[in-house]
Amino acid sequence: MEGLAISPKIEKQIEKIILKILYEEKSVKSLKILSDKALEKAAIQKITISEKTINLIIHQMNTDDKIEFTQKLGWKIKI
Repeated sequence: MEGLAISPKIEKQIEKIILKILYEEKSVKSLKILSDKALEKAAIQKITISEKTINLIIHQMNTDDKIEFTQKLGWKIKI
């Protein structure tokens, strides 16, 4: 991902966390809830990352068509 000052390894770990959250929950209603859950799981895995960086990763995943946001369902994995 261009513009982020994090290692590709950490970026991939955060992407996996986000995808796992969306898989387990089916969908998450807001960006704030999704980023909070990702922050919590990252902390458990001892990954230090900011909410802003997680939001940037979420938006990049949306741009890359890995996940999507709909008004009806919120954030979900794009199939």
